[in-house]
Amino acid sequence: MTAGALLTAALALPAAAADSGPSGPGRPASQPAESPGTADVPTTTEADPPTDTPTDPSTGTPTESPTVTPTGTASPEPTDTATPDPTGPTDPTGPASPDPTDTTAPPHQFQVYSVGNAWSDHWKLSLSVYSETAGVAGITAHFRAHSASAETPDAATTSEFVTDPTYGNRVSAQRVVLPAMGVYDVSVDVTDTTGNVERFADAGSFTYAARVSVGKLASDRSSVDYEHRSYTVSAPVTVTDPGTGALLDPAGVSVALTDPNGSPYDTVAVASARADGRVAAPVTVTRGITYRTASADGTATAGYPYFLSGSDQVPLTVPAKAETTRIRMLSSSNINVPRGGHTTIKGVLERRVGSTWVGTPGQKIYALQPAYFSATVTTTANGTFSVTSGPAGAYYFCNYWDYDPFLLSTDSTRTPVYVHIPTTSRVTPFHVSEDEYGEAVIDGHLDLHGSEFANNTHSMTIQYSSNGRSWHTVGTTRIGRQGLSGDEFRTYATYGGQANGYWRAYFPGTPDYSPSYSTTVKVYRTPTRVTGGKPGHTTVRKNTYVGLGGHVQQRSTSGRWSGVSRTYAYLEFRPAGSKTWHYVSRVKTDSKGTYHLRGKATRSGTWVVVWFTTDSRHIDSNGPETYVRVK
Repeated sequence: MTAGALLTAALALPAAAADSGPSGPGRPASQPAESPGTADVPTTTEADPPTDTPTDPSTGTPTESPTVTPTGTASPEPTDTATPDPTGPTDPTGPASPDPTDTTAPPHQFQVYSVGNAWSDHWKLSLSVYSETAGVAGITAHFRAHSASAETPDAATTSEFVTDPTYGNRVSAQRVVLPAMGVYDVSVDVTDTTGNVERFADAGSFTYAARVSVGKLASDRSSVDYEHRSYTVSAPVTVTDPGTGALLDPAGVSVALTDPNGSPYDTVAVASARADGRVAAPVTVTRGITYRTASADGTATAGYPYFLSGSDQVPLTVPAKAETTRIRMLSSSNINVPRGGHTTIKGVLERRVGSTWVGTPGQKIYALQPAYFSATVTTTANGTFSVTSGPAGAYYFCNYWDYDPFLLSTDSTRTPVYVHIPTTSRVTPFHVSEDEYGEAVIDGHLDLHGSEFANNTHSMTIQYSSNGRSWHTVGTTRIGRQGLSGDEFRTYATYGGQANGYWRAYFPGTPDYSPSYSTTVKVYRTPTRVTGGKPGHTTVRKNTYVGLGGHVQQRSTSGRWSGVSRTYAYLEFRPAGSKTWHYVSRVKTDSKGTYHLRGKATRSGTWVVVWFTTDSRHIDSNGPETYVRVK
């Protein structure tokens, strides 16, 4: 975590640019043409570059004016001439000489731009030279006090330049030394490979500034915490004359303090050096605690220009002590809300101070809610917060990540708040049938309208009525139990030993789902019975026969019993100690449903007469089970 930094930018330096392109060069105005001082210098035209550059007699400085017709000599009148003889000399009366009143200088073949202090070393000159047609043989920079007349002698010159390998611009090989600190106008002479020299007057400016060095940063606190996050960062400042090395008064020099983790840097504070040679900046940590010196450039109240010298300051880090936090929910962990309603969830963010938990104000709380709905709230003066609920589901809370460097993050993952708002449920489809054993076969599904399936977490209540009005609860069955789909329930049921009547399923509902009933289904099969079916003796000799007789009957809807004719009655036997029934014999009933059956008693066991329906309209039945001992 890092804080901002001090930054004073008083004097804007020209940006260094590459030699490789003519982007935005500033060309000086053309100088007036001068006489070369001799009458026999050949006249040149703009199409023929001069081979010798004349110099100003008073200064010896090369001029950028081309040679023209000598002063006082009339230019010959141009006349029409025939095509010159290619084998002989040109007729002196042939091509016309330039108009002696035209003093326009030919265009420069070079472009010079971005002249000023080098960014890599403020005490070196940086410039860029570009030409499409000529090569550079030499460069000379002339320094003259700012706004001084053109006749003022140069304060200094430099002719040794090296090419910056990164940007391609040219930088003076040595630091420039000038007679006094201040701003200087820079003129540039560029010599091409043929010896021609072009001058660019006032091509830029150079600031000759004092050197500022900042010592080790220090803090008046060894650490910071939640309640003590403000402190002072200070450092010694030394200012020297770049030419003589003499110490200068540092008072008024501004130094910037930055956060090195900023983008590019976040300025924290700007302070001016005192007469004792120190800078001190009060800072308050909000998101960071690391600092470095960013810059010291300008004039401010120091009375002279200055630049920061040397490499970047070693960063100063003040450790932060983070405190443990917790989110304690003030609302119930389960809140039931009526359908279409909402509720307010409340909690408090606390930090531990020693052994005590204290409410923490002004902190952001992030609320993660169902269906990806989220909200951000800020704790009040006593650390509490509240969120209005949206959809039903679990609500989680945490303090904002990296919001305060003095508080550790925490959340309510282990203690979420569940908001229950009932949604519509339906019991559909719902099927009931009756099997041959006289049991109701019930199968249905619980539709929770897009919510997750019950999945063995909810139960369905099964109800019976003999008349469709008075209902009795038979029992419950789990929804989505093993072997069924997540929303399905299936069971067998009878009430009072029968299934004939009305059946329905009832979902009692939960805080999340409303109650619902299935449709009502009526089922009916004709009841039957086997009368008689008891042997004459319960103790017999081995291999003797046991006889059983009686009737197979059915009951009408009015309750009257009548015989089932021309149907088979079966005799079955289960040996003593066994659970398996064995077929013995069968007989077809007469027109009144009468049967007579007999079987050989080879060992002791239980005898019974049974009847099985051959259609889907009757219920199976059996007579009494009678144990017969064989001696």
